[in-house]
Amino acid sequence: MDVTKKLGAVKRNPLIREVGRRVKTGAALLGWNLRAFSDLATAKGLSGKQRLLMIYDFSSQPFSIGDILVIQEASLVLRQVHGLDRVDFAFVYSPASPVVLDPTLAHYTPENFLSHLPHVLQAAQVNPYLGSVFLYDSHRRLEEFVASNLHTYEIWPHLPQYAYREYLYYRVFNEVLFQYFEKERTLPHLEPRAPARTWAKAFLERHGGGDVPVTVQLRRNPYNSARDMDNDSWMAFFQFCQGRYPAKFLVICARDEVDARLRQCSNVVIAKDHCTSVEQDLALVDAAAIHMGATSGPGVMAIFSAKPYCLFKSDLRLDRYKGIIREGNRHALFFAGPAQSFLFDRETPDLLAAEFERMWKSIENWSRR
Repeated sequence: MDVTKKLGAVKRNPLIREVGRRVKTGAALLGWNLRAFSDLATAKGLSGKQRLLMIYDFSSQPFSIGDILVIQEASLVLRQVHGLDRVDFAFVYSPASPVVLDPTLAHYTPENFLSHLPHVLQAAQVNPYLGSVFLYDSHRRLEEFVASNLHTYEIWPHLPQYAYREYLYYRVFNEVLFQYFEKERTLPHLEPRAPARTWAKAFLERHGGGDVPVTVQLRRNPYNSARDMDNDSWMAFFQFCQGRYPAKFLVICARDEVDARLRQCSNVVIAKDHCTSVEQDLALVDAAAIHMGATSGPGVMAIFSAKPYCLFKSDLRLDRYKGIIREGNRHALFFAGPAQSFLFDRETPDLLAAEFERMWKSIENWSRR
């Protein structure tokens, strides 16, 4: 066998070919990291980039609508910082272990993961600059894609955070958002795409009866009951508001979380009675004048908006956030307005009424967009 044939046999060896691919991918990923440093030092370092690629790795980030929305907000800031146009999202998971190890996520298994995936991926659509959405069942394939497209994308997170499987939530708040807010004194508002906003406006016109729309997320989760809402208190609050406020309360929750008693309240509309999707629920939060309820995923829409909100039974780890504003048992994020806050208290009818009155006073000149 001559040298040429020997070399050909080596190249065709599956193990050798795999090693070669990994070396090329590793070299390109190293270039990813080095280029990030180069961009920091060179004023024109990003001149050839056209898009932002956000990577969401289910091996390190929760299977959670709220966390995806937080990454969406980060993308709005990063596209402005880098002067980019569209935002692409790449989701990646490992089929053998598709979610992070957490007791509240234990019901997601390799067998049922894909059936639940469309539910959370709807949060990926809450971005008016959304371009493409990619889904990878292999980290290697994602890395090969990144390595082949370094010239097109600004990529976040950077290689160290991706490689070490860092939980990105606090980095978003304490670095991406905090640094931008310190400079600009504002943040981009998180909002759905235009078709979802149009749908929400029509829904409110059809079911709102001309009243001021207020979204309420009521939570009842069998896998994590610590943050569940007190439905008895909310029922008493809705009844208290009848005849006192020209408000229509749009209850956002999963179909199996609906309390049938809510249908007895003339000032309450249950979104799931109208077969709303996750994207539509989020669009209703965006379109409403006020948001109230659980400290949970859909509430992130209100957090990154100008609307008054109050989220109850907060589980925020205050020591993990920069710039928390404290006023008694009321807490607010560093970019929050005066009518935007978290409470650690459990709801009572009196507390709900007091918080609603406080927010109601702040929207006296509210009008539909």
